Amino acid sequence: MTKHYDVIVAGAGSMGMAAGYYLARQGVKVLLVDSYDPPHDQGSHYGETRIIRHVYGEGREYVPLALRAQELWNELEKKTHHKIFTQVGAVGFGPENNAPFIEEAIASGKEYHLKVEQLTGTQIREQFRGLHVPDNYSGFF
Repeated sequence: MTKHYDVIVAGAGSMGMAAGYYLARQGVKVLLVDSYDPPHDQGSHYGETRIIRHVYGEGREYVPLALRAQELWNELEKKTHHKIFTQVGAVGFGPENNAPFIEEAIASGKEYHLKVEQLTGTQIREQFRGLHVPDNYSGFF
């Protein structure tokens, strides 16, 4: 067993495994450590579905990372010849003029020339019949 590593990754979930994989592909000696033996059902990577949001209310600096992640998922799909990704879109909404997360998500989409449709509360209810948002809400798809 190797006693020297260039990088030690704490957490072998989706992000840790990806980091380890891409580092190892570059010839870096990597050790991944986790509380459980992968694969396991104790992390956020477990289950049937995931989401990759292309617009971010947490800050537009995440957008390039999300777009790169999307490229890598598409690459993995091609390499494995298995359909692993289905694009469906996402909807976000909040009170008009009082939803900084929604405003930032829309702005991040515009800055990176992504398809973001701004919606009124009425439009959200019409397009997404299961959502019952107040008239004074707005959002995006």
